[in-house]
Amino acid sequence: MKAFPFSKGPRTRKLKKKKSSPKEDKRPRTAFTAEQLQRLKTEFQTNRYITEQRRQALAQELNLNESQIKIWFQNKRAKIKKATGYKNGLALQLMAQGLYNHSTTTVQEEREESE
Repeated sequence: MKAFPFSKGPRTRKLKKKKSSPKEDKRPRTAFTAEQLQRLKTEFQTNRYITEQRRQALAQELNLNESQIKIWFQNKRAKIKKATGYKNGLALQLMAQGLYNHSTTTVQEEREESE
């Protein structure tokens, strides 16, 4: 192996320049109005999963994109799932068998348990 006596230290990666074209800029977060939020919540209480036809009608009614409504419903379901600690049937079965455990332990804790 050949050594390089003229090394200038560790290699560094050049940072990419940010392009300022409006097409690549991140879309700003949607600020729903109180009326839009109330309507979305009412719809969610009726049905947690929205059909394509209902999403289209709601988008027109609330002056929003269909994707904004779809994402709002996804986020709302995820928030509820996280808050309730819900686990699906397969996860519960695996937990009962000791095969599913998302809690973490440090290497030190594992050593202490095995001693």
